[in-house]
Amino acid sequence: MSPVKVDPRFLKDTGPEVFSGNELLVKGCLETEGGTHLWTGYPGSPVSGFFDTAQELQELLKARGIHATIANNEALGVAMVNGSQMHGLRAIALSKSVGVHVASDAIALGNLVGAHPDGGAVIVLGDDPWSDSTQVPADSRFLCKHLMMPVLEPSDAQELKDWINLAFKLSRESELYIGYLVTTNQADGGGTVEARANHFPETNTRNKTALDTAAFDLERNVLLPPRTWRKEQAIHERFERLWASARRHGVNRVFKPAQPAAKFGFVTSAHAYCYLRHALAELGLDGQFAILKLGITYPLDPQVITEFASGLDDLFIIEERRGFLEEQIVELLARARQSADHETPPLPARVWGKQFPNGLCGIPDTRGLNPSKLIDRLGKLFLALPELKGHIDEPRVRRELTLLDEVKEFALPLAQRTPTFCPGCPHRDSSSVLVEIKKEFRDPRYMRRAHGVGPMDLVFHGDTGCYTMLMFEPNKDLMHNYSGMGLGGGTGAGIDPFIRNKQVVFMGDSTFFHSGQIAISNSLKQGQDITYIILDNKTTAMTGHQTTPGLDESLLGEDTFAQNIERIVAAMSDGTGVTVVRVNPAERENYRGLLEKTILQGGVKVVVADKECGITFHRREAREERRVQRERGFLPTKRFINIAHEVCENCLECTKATGCPGLTLADTAYGQKMQIDKSWCVSDGACTRFMVAPTTGVPRVKACPSFEEVILTRTQRPPSPIDRLDFSQLPEPRASRTDTVWNAYLAGVGGMGIGTATALLVLAGHREGYRVQFCDKKGLAIRNGGVYSMLTYAGKNAPYTSNVIPYGKADLILGVDLLEAARALDPSTNQRVGSRTRTAAILNTHKTPTIATLLGQDDFAITQLERAIHSHTRAESYFSHNVSTLSDQLFGTQLYVNVMMLGAAFQRGLMPLQLASIEWAIKTSLGAAAADNLKAFHAGRLLAHDVAAVERALNVAKEPSTYAEILADKVNILTRTRHKGAALAESYRHLVERSSEHLRVTSQTLADFALRVYDLVQFDGIDYARRYVDAVRSIHATDLAEKGYAATRAVIWNLHKVMAIKDEVFVAHQLTSEEKYRQDRARFDVDPARGDRLEYRHLNRPEFALLGRRFAWDMTTRDWMLKIMSQMRWLRRALPQWHSKEKDFREWYAGLVQQHRAFAADPGRYDLFVKLLNLPTDVTGYREIRYPKMTAAQTQAQEWLRQLLATQPASPQLVPA
Repeated sequence: MSPVKVDPRFLKDTGPEVFSGNELLVKGCLETEGGTHLWTGYPGSPVSGFFDTAQELQELLKARGIHATIANNEALGVAMVNGSQMHGLRAIALSKSVGVHVASDAIALGNLVGAHPDGGAVIVLGDDPWSDSTQVPADSRFLCKHLMMPVLEPSDAQELKDWINLAFKLSRESELYIGYLVTTNQADGGGTVEARANHFPETNTRNKTALDTAAFDLERNVLLPPRTWRKEQAIHERFERLWASARRHGVNRVFKPAQPAAKFGFVTSAHAYCYLRHALAELGLDGQFAILKLGITYPLDPQVITEFASGLDDLFIIEERRGFLEEQIVELLARARQSADHETPPLPARVWGKQFPNGLCGIPDTRGLNPSKLIDRLGKLFLALPELKGHIDEPRVRRELTLLDEVKEFALPLAQRTPTFCPGCPHRDSSSVLVEIKKEFRDPRYMRRAHGVGPMDLVFHGDTGCYTMLMFEPNKDLMHNYSGMGLGGGTGAGIDPFIRNKQVVFMGDSTFFHSGQIAISNSLKQGQDITYIILDNKTTAMTGHQTTPGLDESLLGEDTFAQNIERIVAAMSDGTGVTVVRVNPAERENYRGLLEKTILQGGVKVVVADKECGITFHRREAREERRVQRERGFLPTKRFINIAHEVCENCLECTKATGCPGLTLADTAYGQKMQIDKSWCVSDGACTRFMVAPTTGVPRVKACPSFEEVILTRTQRPPSPIDRLDFSQLPEPRASRTDTVWNAYLAGVGGMGIGTATALLVLAGHREGYRVQFCDKKGLAIRNGGVYSMLTYAGKNAPYTSNVIPYGKADLILGVDLLEAARALDPSTNQRVGSRTRTAAILNTHKTPTIATLLGQDDFAITQLERAIHSHTRAESYFSHNVSTLSDQLFGTQLYVNVMMLGAAFQRGLMPLQLASIEWAIKTSLGAAAADNLKAFHAGRLLAHDVAAVERALNVAKEPSTYAEILADKVNILTRTRHKGAALAESYRHLVERSSEHLRVTSQTLADFALRVYDLVQFDGIDYARRYVDAVRSIHATDLAEKGYAATRAVIWNLHKVMAIKDEVFVAHQLTSEEKYRQDRARFDVDPARGDRLEYRHLNRPEFALLGRRFAWDMTTRDWMLKIMSQMRWLRRALPQWHSKEKDFREWYAGLVQQHRAFAADPGRYDLFVKLLNLPTDVTGYREIRYPKMTAAQTQAQEWLRQLLATQPASPQLVPA
């Protein structure tokens, strides 16, 4: 057989190796004696990674005849396992906990029939104790008990792998199915294990066998009454065989110290055992108490329980979630007491679990466990038990409890980071359109005009998939209930007969093949009035992009039949007249019209939205770009979507419509504006296509002219800024290798490479001989969900540790995102890893906004977060820098921040690693990207060693920002670019300088003033600007120094805002100004001298009022058009009704400013008057977006003016002559 390409870790047959939890399950299948034959199931967190690993090993599996496949749903996966037991095959099926619900019928029948005595059946149950990614509280043990399927629970990484083989042994020796329970912290964790040799099956897909049906035991295999009850009667005998097999293999283990500290013992299992051992080690008590570690948690072996309990006064049950073990143990001990004779050793009188003695809190029965929860519960218990006096180190126990109290002190409320659709996600095309439709369907005027019917409130039934994120802003009104996967339509069937509302269900192609098509069939039968919107994105996107029945390729890359969704629906609905239509949701107006028409039809309708998953599409594009770069050394052309912040009004309509994390915030001289995040934006243009109906009865408008398409063209490779940095003199920090335990916590946002950074540290630590453990928290969305990784190195003298860091015991917090790093200290979470005495912090101070922040609902301050983290970590080991900006400057993207921060932490001496180990890890794991990542790592080192050296080497040009810089820059531009420019520039200089002499304000406010005077000169000449200056000087003359001249500053900002009306002429100027070109050249690293060129396509919707009529149209403009338009200031006088509302608002505000003499000099009324002067701040957007806000500002002003006039002056007014 020719050699196949495969990850060498999976071929290793001895010695230590590092795997993730899901990889351990795969390696366990490979190591199973006799080999495994069938791997199946349905992907769901936390075990979906099993299928990704199987796909990566496809060549090995095909060569060895192992059949790995994804079933359409969990029930079919288990049914396939049932079929495998017709012969002596070993089969495994995996699903998440709620998938076990789906598969329960197949499990019950398969288990009762039994596993083949030469084969074996293992059902992996992925539980989520913390309910972080599962819709209902997960504890599959109870369901297994109902199904009479034994439960085997591995604890650490070694058992997670090795016990797959054990599970098959137990299955065939007992002829029972084995439920193999794996939790999130195990599957999404991993660590160092000892590898063993692989085994491959003799009977396989390349060496098939023939079944002899005459040899089938039909009495056994065909399980229907009256055979069912006979099988049930025999189940106990199989349990006895299971217990006997477990005793032979040492599945349940007892740890008894030579001199126990007390006459009580712990009973535990699974990952809770790791947490218990870890907690006892932190308390200095590991090895001091008897522990029964149960491997089989159902059915419990009575002999094991009674033998352990004999002679003990108390049993303490340590388990996650409900009292599953506790209930069984109480029942077993009660029965044992009833049947005990006088010679039987006494059994414990008390069993504790969810409740502890003396009224102390026991083990929680909701959410999960971790070492710190046990330190808290057990520490208090040990101090309260008199029999432990003198047997425990009380000061140490109290120190641990004090630490837990200290980590609760972090009191800063943190903004929540909710997940959202990835940039480029086709679900966003649908959701943004449906948000519009839902709003307009409730508008009587719109419905009469557009459809000739009354208003309609749409009802949306929830389903399972990426579209579950519709529950979050800005789409939360598109999900009104949730019943589970494939059940959205069924939920609607229950309310449909009683309502007039139209109903809609979102569904993915994977959900359609899982169970959604049954819901559609039911809708047809029930005569529902419902629209199914099925996204055919050609992947199981939510769980890692596994294959679907709609693709022509299997998990192992083999050809399969590609099933067509609309053909299936058409066949189901043949002859009924049901609408079944396929459409590209990116064609927004066509899609919107189709949806409106379809939803309003009666009966069942199916719209197939045909657009590839944004991640898979843009990964393919990125691969092509990398290929071109390798061949030519640069990209000849690249297209971007850009937002001209000069034109942006920060009205937030783009974020409200899309919720796209490719949008971000930028601080400018005009305040906060929207910006495209080049590192995340995929330039799909979704943010450019939305339209807004700001109020009822108002036609939809394109909200903003600030969006533009930019095409960057190069003729040669640009010089790389990274090459300006000199790494040759970097000193190597002294490696501080640890012989005990080192804990690191990495925090970020999905897409920032937290998993990559952790993988590098895992490999580096493994190379240095540490026992490595880790635990990842993966975001619900690949983009914008909060993620973290916990990493532990254990040296040769390390005590017992789990893969979860106890509260306050991280040695390093690496905050790739500052907000998520702060969350690592938040006492409302289950992390709380930082402390003042132990934790160093390396932080990226770049602000990655949450969706709520982008929507203007829940902002956060970077400086406030920094202060909080600094005060709760080791001050002497604190380092922070805007690494994202630096990465952008060095590499043109922020995607290297993770590795740069590893370099910074390493250079600060905060990692117990040799330089060679990290460099080896980068070269080994990052392939073609290794070279750039090595540069990023060393750039991070240099940053930590000498920030100034990095800044000097880059020498990044900055926009003029001081008063003097702005004045000189604007004089220069006016001189060169305007007709009679020298005279105009001199007039501008004189106007600003003369006025500035009289303004007793801060230097920053003077800079703001000079910039805004310039804008108004560009808007309509020097006289127009002088009107502004006169108003500013006038209010300043009566302003109060003790109030910091707040009224003056308010007028400088807001009078400019209302006078610089962004009509088509001024916007044309802003889009083609020298300042904008200069900033864009810096942003896109453009040098015309190299032949670089930027070409713009501006996405405008000009509008004119002429002869009482409104003319508006969509128009993609080029710069030459806008440059002509920018000179047509005469249009403002030729068309007096053009932007008349904005002009009226300008005059209203100017009149308001003139009232300053009555209020600005009065301390008692000053603050309210300044609030009044700042009212235009919130008047944002264009035309129909802006007008309601202008009205609201004027209404509020009337109220505040009434209050001002009703308030007597605080002192006699001095009105200057």
